[in-house]
Amino acid sequence: MSERARAVWNLWRMDSEIQQVESRITQLTSQLGDQVKVKAGDIAIRRAKDSVAQALSRQRDREFELAQLEARIKELDTRLWSGKGSPRELEMLRVELDRERSRRNGIEEQTLGVMEATERTQRDLVRVESAVATALASLQAGNIQRVAERTSATSRRDALTADRLSLVEGMPPEDAEAYNRQRVKSSDGVPVAELSGSQCQGCRTDIPSGDAQRARRAEAPFPCPSCGRLLFIPNA
Repeated sequence: MSERARAVWNLWRMDSEIQQVESRITQLTSQLGDQVKVKAGDIAIRRAKDSVAQALSRQRDREFELAQLEARIKELDTRLWSGKGSPRELEMLRVELDRERSRRNGIEEQTLGVMEATERTQRDLVRVESAVATALASLQAGNIQRVAERTSATSRRDALTADRLSLVEGMPPEDAEAYNRQRVKSSDGVPVAELSGSQCQGCRTDIPSGDAQRARRAEAPFPCPSCGRLLFIPNA
């Protein structure tokens, strides 16, 4: 596996762990209950979470719009390649297909911008939660273990977020863009997949042997020709 492909794979491992840690922090916060809330900090957290929710809502709207457009492009492409219809009708299909593809490019760029805005609001939430965590020293004895675990999880998340930013800064911009773009496109939000033999483990499709060889030799992350996930080859 090339260093660039390895960096993309490491980025996904970090994002997966960040998601798991975030889920645990949410669970622990719920278990701590109202008695652990510092009023001013609670208000700040709610506002930060509202910002995240609004950003995620905008992101989902863009992703839904993109998914609908992808379906429309696929339909037009199928009709065009069928060859059914008069030359004029086929030309009109081609023009419409080009127009929709151009629209898709614009929406993809907008989606990436929305994703970046979402990440900013999430980082703001991290900072607010970290500040509030410092006010949890006076908890009751029964909550000490939960507080300690939450603090540890928060520190781990902050460290992962910092490592992630450093990793992205050291990657070629086109690799980070390909990674984020595939996160938008993938139905499950998973942008990478293992290449086992000649089979993509993301879509369980056997890709052509020539593509499999190119994936193994490529310096840049190589996309699966079927699902578009960026392929990685373990122990390569």
